[in-house]
Amino acid sequence: MTRQPPDMPRKGIRITPIGVEGFRVIAALYALAFDDPWPEPSVRELLSVPGTWGLIALQSVPPKVDHPDDPVGFILARIVMDEAEILSIGVPPQWRKAGIGKALLSTALIRAQENGAKQVFLEVGKDNPAALALYSHMAFKQVGLRKKYYRRSDGTFIDALVMQKRL
Repeated sequence: MTRQPPDMPRKGIRITPIGVEGFRVIAALYALAFDDPWPEPSVRELLSVPGTWGLIALQSVPPKVDHPDDPVGFILARIVMDEAEILSIGVPPQWRKAGIGKALLSTALIRAQENGAKQVFLEVGKDNPAALALYSHMAFKQVGLRKKYYRRSDGTFIDALVMQKRL
């Protein structure tokens, strides 16, 4: 079982694993968090690949007995040999700046290390200051650049920074 990081966001938020059965939930969160979301079949296919896994942040304040907790963020990752890659991390706008992204990333780093990863890579648009601040705070370092990697909804292309953290 993955242990929770010490820096959980606020009371009532919990991080839990989610598998391929949760592809619709991840796709719905993706659509809320990004301008150009991955469609459900792509999320389902990605979660079906060996070594790929997801975590979901759930909110329940006050605890609800009659229906499930509300999903408020996700992270998708994979491990190949001793390297992990963060494929995507998303938190809908109304839940940002609540520590959810940091909790998801912290939990993913713990899980990656528990599963033998020695380092973690990710890509981030250089136009995303909030994500860059989080990754810098979490000791990720830039190790590469992918020119015009992301296409934004307005048609512009943005460079991606390749970042790495040793575990």
